Amino acid sequence: MSLRISIVFCALFLICYIPLCHGSPLINVPLNPNLSDFNTETYRFIQRLLNKRVLKGVTRGSLPFTRKQVVTLLLEVSQKQENGELTLSVNDQKRLREFLAFYSEAGTETPPDRRLHLFSLTDDSTFRLSFDLRAGQHEITRLVDNISELPTDEGNMHVTSLFPHIYGQVEDSFAFSADMAYRFLYGDFFDDVYRDESKYRQLEGELKNRTAINSYLKFKMPWFELQFGQDNLQWGPGYHGNLLVSSNPIAIDMLKLNTTFKNVTFTAFTGVLEDMSEDINDKYISGHRAEGYFWDRFGLGLSEVVVYGNRFEPGYLNPVNIYLINEQTISRADSRAPGSGDNVMISFDMRYRPINNFEIYGELMVDDGNPAASFYHWDTKFGILGGIYVTDPFGFADTDFHAEYAFINQYTYTHVNPVNVYKHFTSVIGHHIGTDADNLWLELRKRITDKLETVFGYELERHGQGDIDKNHPVDAPKDDVWTPLSGLTESEHRLRVGFNWVNIGDYSFYGEWNRVWRRNIGNQFGINDTGNEIEAKALLRF
Repeated sequence: MSLRISIVFCALFLICYIPLCHGSPLINVPLNPNLSDFNTETYRFIQRLLNKRVLKGVTRGSLPFTRKQVVTLLLEVSQKQENGELTLSVNDQKRLREFLAFYSEAGTETPPDRRLHLFSLTDDSTFRLSFDLRAGQHEITRLVDNISELPTDEGNMHVTSLFPHIYGQVEDSFAFSADMAYRFLYGDFFDDVYRDESKYRQLEGELKNRTAINSYLKFKMPWFELQFGQDNLQWGPGYHGNLLVSSNPIAIDMLKLNTTFKNVTFTAFTGVLEDMSEDINDKYISGHRAEGYFWDRFGLGLSEVVVYGNRFEPGYLNPVNIYLINEQTISRADSRAPGSGDNVMISFDMRYRPINNFEIYGELMVDDGNPAASFYHWDTKFGILGGIYVTDPFGFADTDFHAEYAFINQYTYTHVNPVNVYKHFTSVIGHHIGTDADNLWLELRKRITDKLETVFGYELERHGQGDIDKNHPVDAPKDDVWTPLSGLTESEHRLRVGFNWVNIGDYSFYGEWNRVWRRNIGNQFGINDTGNEIEAKALLRF
């Protein structure tokens, strides 16, 4: 029986037989910033409170949060402030009230100053059906100072989007959500923008169309939550990316189990992956993660995933399986699987706050090989990530500073069997920089008022000649070694200045200017250019 059929039967069974109970909404706070509204601001505010240790022991490396989780955290901070246990800045106090109002329907009991939905149908506290509608305009301008010999994206791209969202809940035991984006692109077209979103080919011309949707059903059981549908996951400590599971791919169709006991969270999922290759039609991913705070200043996370194809394996559906052990039996016992086996990866991450307002974090991901036996062997595939997060540095209130570095070596995410390559459509499931690359990210945010924030940033990204679709050559020496940023290195320096004006629940404006320096474009010596990128976004919630 296929995974899709199994999941459908499971969902129908649960709809028919699950008992009802009272409580808070199960709807997730989305991770995709190009699909929903005010979710990015929600996560940043919660992360800021965590780093100030206003909140303690929250497993922030296992996302998304549910609205119930967000409301619980907001109410905890509000209660501590009322009791005089903490003192927030004026801007943080105002934003706390704004978020309490925005999530009032989820249980904060703080009345909003406007209607929350365009349309809502309720039956006391047992049933609610809501419809929201947002409209957005996205402007991108790219200007190149000196055009290189390679084709360069230059011009003005305009994107008009509608964001309908329909969702509902039955008491606290069943919820559903369909969060959509309908985009209309015109002007100049940049292929790297919304690249994996769906296309209506009949509209492809001077006006192009892109669509995306996150839609799922969710059920609350006595010991865990079960989710079926399309959604994003984010595992790990990074603020700019994560090595094993990140939110940069388009939503994955999955069956997910999640449970939290005290300060420990466990997540397991099995999903269907897609590939642009005509030869790849059956591709799956399974994973599980445990994360906990065993001391309120020190958190640990351990994650494991496996990508496989050409058949469905019930053995990977087991949430308490250990892939690193069982993969040997499962992949080799199936005669249809190549002798190379399936693609198993693990990661270990930690975060530590030695003092309030200061966090140190890191992640180690191992794809293949035996680093202890031969660290430089080509089959030793790994990635490392580390960073610091400082809130209110040197006493400057309402300020956040991030510094983060990631390195992924030459053959990480690749696989001898193309079906097992670690990507969904064209996007890597791990860190967005992909294979044979590194990235340095610095960002300083200063909040001027509760609505206005300024942003200053610098980013360096480098790529060797490795690629996620370029496995180690079969005719290469068996004792071949991997090379840091192999071959001729391509680099991009990016200096960023921006601002955002956000009225939580109503509207948002984002503006950003980037100065960009590119060297050895396409890993070709001397092919350089410099330019400017200007981006503006506006969103209105009806």
